Amino acid sequence: MRTGFALLSAAVLSVAFGASSTSAQTFVTYACDDGTPVVAAFFAGERSVRLQLDGKALALPQRLSADGGRYAKSGVSFWIKGQGATLKRPKKKPTLCKAQS
Repeated sequence: MRTGFALLSAAVLSVAFGASSTSAQTFVTYACDDGTPVVAAFFAGERSVRLQLDGKALALPQRLSADGGRYAKSGVSFWIKGQGATLKRPKKKPTLCKAQS
């Protein structure tokens, strides 16, 4: 089921953001403690992450960070450190997420 979700999300992200099939890309699926599934897409040469979150595709630009990779826009932030990440959204408590293998 998770594999199907990841593949579907990857396809949605690629179509939603017009990603070229020839560009280097990495997709990572995260499971968050609050039950939220997140698919993060990273494309070579871009300083942003594209998320499939709450049924929406979001592009978050990279922000300055002393440790890990922090991406944020419009009240949504995704801070990655190693295999973990912290997801913050407006009107919701921050939640910890873990990369799935």
